[in-house]
Amino acid sequence: MEEIEIRGKLGKADFERLTKLLSQKGKLIKHYHRLSIDLSPGFDLQTRSWPKPDLIDLRVKKSDKKEIIIVKVGDFNAKKRLEIEVELKEGQIVNTLKLLEFLGFNQGMIYFGKNWEYEYKGFEVKLVQYGIDYFSWEIESHDEKRDPNVLAKKLNLSPFTREEFKKEVDWQNLNLHRIYSLKAVEKILKENFKND
Repeated sequence: MEEIEIRGKLGKADFERLTKLLSQKGKLIKHYHRLSIDLSPGFDLQTRSWPKPDLIDLRVKKSDKKEIIIVKVGDFNAKKRLEIEVELKEGQIVNTLKLLEFLGFNQGMIYFGKNWEYEYKGFEVKLVQYGIDYFSWEIESHDEKRDPNVLAKKLNLSPFTREEFKKEVDWQNLNLHRIYSLKAVEKILKENFKND
């Protein structure tokens, strides 16, 4: 499947404005906690970044009970990317990470936050909250004829440029997210997905 996606950062007031608008005029598809482990090739442990981004992103994700491996192919900031998703059986995330570690994918970052996905005017709009006060947005289209930039403009949102996105990811990795370890993942699972 090919996705067409743009993203940007939000202040708290804009997050609240969008939440209200999308709740009233859109349709909430789902709200969930998401644990995402980024094991993409080329990670540098010292800088907590991907200094020379590869054309492959490799992530293992848990969104409430749904667990998946996802590979995105293409430049990290490209509007269109090939996306390959494999669904896991519930409860397999730790074994999957162990398998990937044995294959050499053993360094990266852990992201954990709250997500709200809305259907709005034929687009998927996602709002994300990390910690107490960091917010971001994504607009995704599965139709080449529907440009997410058009909706972003109507919503008064400015998508990241390539340079801004790389800089923001690096800032997030230094200030918001954790370095990957299986022990850290198991701790997050125990504390936040108790009923799964």
